[in-house]
Amino acid sequence: MPLITYALALISLLFAGPLLALAASKPVPGEVVLVIGPGSAERQVMIAAAGGRVLGPAEARFGVLALSEEDGFAASLLAQGAWFVVDGRRVAFLCGVET
Repeated sequence: MPLITYALALISLLFAGPLLALAASKPVPGEVVLVIGPGSAERQVMIAAAGGRVLGPAEARFGVLALSEEDGFAASLLAQGAWFVVDGRRVAFLCGVET
């Protein structure tokens, strides 16, 4: 096998753990969530329609941090087309976002 194959496998293993942990973290009602889905404008519309607000001025290409006190906020986002809604507290801490 070429060396590049081993390097790619190693890189995949390094990122697999944190990504699986993030994907498995369930959102906590009333806390920051990470909304992963299509396009910035679509995410903003979904968040507003679900009774939430976008945190911070910056967004990533596929995700944004949001907050809502509404019951069922995560379920509403998923029903409106979000790909994933996960606990965003760790990501918010790493990004320096305060709620």
